[in-house]
This record gives sequence, structure tokens and C-alpha cells, in this order.
Amino acid sequence: MAIFLIAIGLLFTGIDFYPATGIAYPAYIKPQGEFHGIDIKEGIQTYVNENILGDTLRLDILPDVIGCLLIVIGVFLLMKHNKRYISSLFLAVVTGVLSVALRVAPFYLNGGERIVSTLLLFPLSFAFKIWMEYRVLYTTVGISDNMANYGTNRRMQFCWWVTVFARVFIFCLTFVGISSVRHGYEAVTVLFTLLYLYQLIQTRKYVGVYKAYREGFNSAVIPDYIREKMEGVTFHENNDISLDDLRYTRVLHYGFDGQVKEGELIVHQSIAYQTMRAFYQLYKLEYPIEKIRLVDEYDGDDNLSMEDNNSSAFNYRTVEGKEELSKHALGFAIDINPRINPYVREDGFFPKNAEEYLERDPALCQGEHKDKMIHKGDIAYKVFWRNGFRWGGEWNHAKDYQHFVEKKHYEDL
Repeated sequence: MAIFLIAIGLLFTGIDFYPATGIAYPAYIKPQGEFHGIDIKEGIQTYVNENILGDTLRLDILPDVIGCLLIVIGVFLLMKHNKRYISSLFLAVVTGVLSVALRVAPFYLNGGERIVSTLLLFPLSFAFKIWMEYRVLYTTVGISDNMANYGTNRRMQFCWWVTVFARVFIFCLTFVGISSVRHGYEAVTVLFTLLYLYQLIQTRKYVGVYKAYREGFNSAVIPDYIREKMEGVTFHENNDISLDDLRYTRVLHYGFDGQVKEGELIVHQSIAYQTMRAFYQLYKLEYPIEKIRLVDEYDGDDNLSMEDNNSSAFNYRTVEGKEELSKHALGFAIDINPRINPYVREDGFFPKNAEEYLERDPALCQGEHKDKMIHKGDIAYKVFWRNGFRWGGEWNHAKDYQHFVEKKHYEDL
């Protein structure tokens, strides 16, 4: 609802409506001599009265006021998502006041005072209107996830900037008293205003779903291009979970080479925040994770992902060699450095290239990265435990040393 209110408000403030004229202004009294040190030429007087004010209180003031009021209400409803909307709230109020002041002042001011006040309020009102729209739109971009909603946001911003340049031309034409080419710019303004407002309305499904824990650590609804990559690969239509239940989560981590890298994984929306927090804590501790990629990069093949030592989360699949659904299929499990921390059962181990890491004693293990194996009480164990995960390395039967699962869904295998 808030986005719809803002969109209607921006429609009213962005397009000039010219309904029937209203109440006539008091007859203009030409000033004599200088006014406050300003010699007001007769040409300026004529220009202001004819090109800016007119003879009556034009009812185009009403859409501006209604538009600002709708924006105030919409912005107020969205403030729970971003406190930066406070500036938009202030600007909308000021814009509405300036718009009223510009049109009402001639009832109270006359002569030189009317001319000077109009020349001050006209550009000021225009500038605040543009500033208000900028703050509203760009703050909305910030709460609608600029990754998941990238295309829509860019189209919205482009179309809005087109309207800004067209309205600046109209403003300048009004100031110099040229109106012959004005209609062309007005048509451009109307067209691109409708286009950017359409894009703005499309952002409503993303509002409030973007969460950021720290810079570089955020989650959002799954972007369309990621959905396309997942469908039929790591995600299949089912009765257990939908893509809307999941979140695309981005993190930073230190690789085995000591360099900071970007990672991405899909988790259930209910654990997105604690996942970001856990990886942030590992990042601050410079804990080495070789790579964090979506299993879709391996065509949904979990074995290939593990063999490449890829840390991952969601993959709609069953437990290896069994028919029961894995916790990864619901987005509640995360695997860390799987080749170094294999899944070991009586009937074998996974991945198949992890044989040298079956020996879990660092003093005896011959693996190159034995110092990065996960053990009870180490950094990875403590960080994930504090953030509500439990470790598969503590199972009584099988041992899944790579596996951390949200505690409410933890089961001993």
C-alpha cells in the first residue's frame, strides 16, 4: 500500500495538471521606483504575472498538495524499513508548503513584494520537488534490494532522470517566457513519469525483504536470474519448500590463499540472519574457507561440489545413498570445506577424493590442509554453535564433519 501511495503522490507532483482556473488574484499594483534596493523593471513585472502566476489561483496547486500528502503517508509507513525516510518526510512537507506559498502569496502580497516573493518561491519550490523525489526513489531502491531488483531499479532511475531533464527545460522555458516548444517536453515528462512509476510499483514485492548484517553480508529474495539458474537443477517443484521460502545470501570470507573473496549461498529465510552473522564472525577471525558457491555451478551435483571443496547450503536432494530428504533440501544446513571435512558412514565416505582426511588427528593426518579440519571446540564449531547450529561431527553413528544444521532441525544420523 505504501508504494502505491507514493507512486500516486509522485504522479501528482511530477506532472502538471491544468484544471479550470480558480479564484482571481487581487488586481496587480505596479511598484513605483526601487523595492528594497531592487529596480523592478516593467518587463520583469509583466513576465512574472503572465508566465508564472497568471491572473487566478490555478487549481494545479491541489494535485501538488495532495501528492505531497500521499508521499508523506507512504513514507511514514516505510520508515520501519529505513530511518533515512525521515529526510524524505521533511522534504515532502517543505515541498507542499512552498507549493502553497507560491500560489497563495499573491493574495497577501502586491506590487514589488509579489514579484520578489514569486521569483524566490518559484525556483525554490521546483528544486525541493526534485530533491524530494530523488530522496524518496533512492531510499526505496535501498530497501528493495539493489541486487534482486537490479533491473527494475535501474529502469526506474533512468526514466526518472529523463523526466528531470525535461522538467528543467520546461522550467527554463517558463523563466524566459518561451512556450512554443514546451508541449514536446511536457509529453516526454508524462511518458517517462508513467514509465518510472510503473517500475516503482514493481519494487513493492522486494520492499522489506532485503536484510544487511554488515557491509558485504546481506540477504534478499532470490533474484530472477538466480531463480532461472536453480529451476530444474537445485530446485524442483515440490510440496516441501518454495523459492519464496529461501533467501539469497551474500558473504565475505578468507580463501586458502589468504585473500578476501565473495561468497553466495541459498538458505531458508528463517536462518538468513544467523547465517550472515556466523559468516561475519568467521570473516573477522580470518577463518579460511576455500570457496562458497551455489551448487548450481556444479549442475546441482553435490558430489562434484564437495570434491571441489565448495562450501554450500541449499540443494533440493535426498541424503546421499538414501531416500530421506536432506536438511539441505529445506535450506537449514550448511557444509564447510567438505573435501577436508568428509561425510563418513559405515558404507563409505563422501566425497571420494577426501580419503587423506579420514584421519582426523592433525598429528597423523597427511592432508595438505589438515590445519583447516573442523574439530569440536575449534573456531568454526564455536561460531556456528553460538549462532544456533549443531555439528554433524557429533552424530553417534555416521560422522558428517562438514555439516552444520540449524538446531531445531538437528537429527542424529
